[in-house]
Amino acid sequence: SELLTHCVDRVARSDLESTCIEKEVPFKVAESIKLSRLKCQGDESKVLPVDPLHEKRKNRIYKALDSDDVELVKLLLNESDISLDGAYALHYAVAYCDPKVVTEVLGLGVANVNLRNTRGYTVLHIAAMRKEPSIIVSLLTKGAHASEITLDGQSAVSICRRLTRPKEYHAKTEQGQEANKDRVCIDVLEREMRRNPMTGDAFFSSPMLADDLPMKLLYLENRVAFARLLVP
Repeated sequence: SELLTHCVDRVARSDLESTCIEKEVPFKVAESIKLSRLKCQGDESKVLPVDPLHEKRKNRIYKALDSDDVELVKLLLNESDISLDGAYALHYAVAYCDPKVVTEVLGLGVANVNLRNTRGYTVLHIAAMRKEPSIIVSLLTKGAHASEITLDGQSAVSICRRLTRPKEYHAKTEQGQEANKDRVCIDVLEREMRRNPMTGDAFFSSPMLADDLPMKLLYLENRVAFARLLVP
């Protein structure tokens, strides 16, 4: 249809990563976007140079993450000169992987939790889009800055609020039901914003978070909720 063609053209001309397109849209649409981008490459000023070897190594790391195989990720990092940050692997894990995998990647201790990707998003911005409380808490515990803003001025909490309808935020949770993830995400991020209102390169004290009882309770609550998803 005309609308689909227009959308494909807009996405093809955007700075949206190919990996994101492959993950987020149907295969046929993704292929149409790829073809449209190839046609647009006549304009050299808009074509960024791509290192085939780097892309190959990055995609191997992504495939290992898709398989929940963090040990393989470590092996790939040791065998090549690519880093987690160079592959934006933490951004990828936060967007698409199981929270357990995100925790394991964070446990490697070699990823910058405040790194921005090519579109200017930090890992916490990506987590806010996904709205998974356990991931957000894990990132904050490791030192992610809730006050960092995107290129268009959005913080993690404003992203989360924009993606949450008031009805969803105020929905009541009956006893025994899974926690209201939308509200938990927003509440956790707002609490962190009140604690550390500074922007930019403000230092975040993770021990301070570790000593915060409400944050601990929120984290445990969501670990229980996640366990219920696995074992109904």
